[in-house]
Amino acid sequence: MTTLQGRLFLRIIAKNREAYGLKIVSLAIAFACSTLIILFSINEFGYDRFHDDDHAIFRILQRNNKEDYSGNRLSNRIPTEVLTRIKAKAGDRLIVARVKGMEEISIGAAGKTFRDQKIHAADAELTDIFSFSIINGALSDFKTHTRSVILSSSAAQEYFGGVEVRGREMKISAVGDTLVYRVAAVYKDFPKNAHTEFNTLIRFDDPSVQTLGFNPKDHIAYGRSRALLQVEKLINEQPKSDDVTYRCQPIADIYFGPRVMGEDVKHGDHYSIIILICISGLIFFLALTSFVNLTTLTLPHRSKELAVKKLAGTSHWTLLMAFGKESFSLVGISLVLGLVGLAIASPAIERLLGMDLIALFLGFDRMLIVIIAALSLILGIAPLFMTFRFTQATPSRLLGTAPITFPRFKRVITFLQLGISIFLIVASMVIRRQVNYSLLKEPGRNHDQVVYLSYPKDLTDEGLRSMRAGWKKYNPNIVDVIATSQLPNRISSKELNSEFYIMSVDPMFKDFFNLNMTEGNWFRANDGDSVVVVNKKGKQLLSDRHLAIGVFEGLSDEFDQPEKPVKINVASYLHYNFLCVRILEVDIRRTVAFLSTQFENETGKARITFLNKRFEEWLTYQDRLNTLSEILAIISGILSCCAIYGLSVSIVRDKLKQIAIRKLFGASSLKITQLLIREFARQMLIAMLIFGPFTFIVLKELLRTFVYATHFSWTDPLFPILYCVVVISAICGFQALSLNRADLTSALKD
Repeated sequence: MTTLQGRLFLRIIAKNREAYGLKIVSLAIAFACSTLIILFSINEFGYDRFHDDDHAIFRILQRNNKEDYSGNRLSNRIPTEVLTRIKAKAGDRLIVARVKGMEEISIGAAGKTFRDQKIHAADAELTDIFSFSIINGALSDFKTHTRSVILSSSAAQEYFGGVEVRGREMKISAVGDTLVYRVAAVYKDFPKNAHTEFNTLIRFDDPSVQTLGFNPKDHIAYGRSRALLQVEKLINEQPKSDDVTYRCQPIADIYFGPRVMGEDVKHGDHYSIIILICISGLIFFLALTSFVNLTTLTLPHRSKELAVKKLAGTSHWTLLMAFGKESFSLVGISLVLGLVGLAIASPAIERLLGMDLIALFLGFDRMLIVIIAALSLILGIAPLFMTFRFTQATPSRLLGTAPITFPRFKRVITFLQLGISIFLIVASMVIRRQVNYSLLKEPGRNHDQVVYLSYPKDLTDEGLRSMRAGWKKYNPNIVDVIATSQLPNRISSKELNSEFYIMSVDPMFKDFFNLNMTEGNWFRANDGDSVVVVNKKGKQLLSDRHLAIGVFEGLSDEFDQPEKPVKINVASYLHYNFLCVRILEVDIRRTVAFLSTQFENETGKARITFLNKRFEEWLTYQDRLNTLSEILAIISGILSCCAIYGLSVSIVRDKLKQIAIRKLFGASSLKITQLLIREFARQMLIAMLIFGPFTFIVLKELLRTFVYATHFSWTDPLFPILYCVVVISAICGFQALSLNRADLTSALKD
């Protein structure tokens, strides 16, 4: 744009402040929303894709096919003999590594002790599967030395205060013993969008793992191969079992894949991301239509300018190019404002979505650049389709008394914007209700979770039995309930003058936590308080084997904790500290709220906590998506207000002569308001007739994709319709009052 054109453009903006202000605001909001959702989607769909050749990396899953089995059929625990067999069969075509999570670890480094740490034991082959960016040291040391460890840069900084730590010693201890490891290498932290955190990796050595108190045969497995189907076929070959099958899950599918027993990984929901993308797309469409409509509003005021330019010999394409420059200038200003708004809001966005917005944007992802460029191009070009007709008009037509307007186009724009606003608000309400109810889309995946709370003071043994029978009968979402002195993942109380950890439980504890008895029996009805059952570790320490009536396994492996010597006895309610409830995942928020209210005491509602922290994070993730969906719905409502305001200005200008005549004959502001509302009412009715059935069909079909679907209430469309009616009435009333201060005589002269 030349200096003269720029000054002329600024004068035009000054004369049409309302229209251009609405243009810039609506486009800036659209750009901010689109950029946010693009960055969020790139982050979500980019999980674990930072590894080299990530499509070849997988983890092995085991599926339980027994007909009488109840619960999650998928497990990431892979028997060692399966890995040995597949290695022998596949040869060089496959790299596979065992990995074992180890919690409740104490680490001694640089004269300090760090307790309750989580580390991983991994075979050296893992360095050939994952991509490690080495900062200090060499991975070859990890492959050649058994007692070696590799650290992420953040772990090295935490333990040693720096990353130049090759050869430094670390003391790793658990319940079993203490082992000394040497740092082989330090690697750059994996990005945040990794399915789990690998910060401390020690070499997987069976004797060392066992010395630390863990079971070396209980582990997961990662592999790398370009022929996943052939590898999966090899795993399921002889010895073949109908009860168990194995599958290779690509690492990039873990985040959006099904939850698996024994895993400690992050999960997302791709379905919800796609819905957010659609909502963002509709918001962009609202801004686009509003931008085009406001362009048609300002064009008639530039008729004389265009006529003079045409008489001076300016060609049609030159005029169109000038309009194009103006359009792209507005788009550029709006883009900058939208990005500045995102930067200002980035701290709040990071708290909400858990992602570093600035770092993602400065990464200059190719997809982000292409999409923003495409959106800018669409927005810049769209108004030119309307100006094309305007620039083709003759000077006499432009200087005539009848201005060039676009009545049919404006009517279409009005009903589209009203319809989309109604659809977005209804969709947001229904989607939120469905997410809170259930996200299950496959039959047979309604798993259960264990929650716990402090044991109620007034609950006796008889009351506990009555509660168990009543809940299982009358509340279908509550599976079972038991009481215990300690939680299975937080066993800390020891027997006096003994190495044993002691737990007092009610008789249903075994069935509740699916304990496997390897020897003897569980408690019978007439067993006294002195009778105990022990785990395998406890059996080794038991001086008198006759005191234990049974031996169980599987309590510590499930939580990746070292095996402690544990005694379990049956006791009365006086010894209980926790009440554990197993509940179905469907409508789990309502069930948790019910439990919290059920055990309300003088201090308030009971605090309900999930035993599985990752599932609690999954619920928080869903709540974040719900909040983001609500924010987008609110933004769409704001854009609807802007659009309705722009449409009202357009209607007033188109009917200014009619309004002036009515005012001349004494029409009140209320009559003018009614006139403007009638113009909207026709388009509102068309929007309801077209978008009403469309909204119902689309959302009904959406709900049908869920195994446990929530309902679609007839009141859902009522709120957005009332919202639109209130906004239309308020804006039309404002326009009518504004006309009281306007000089309408010029409108009667034309």
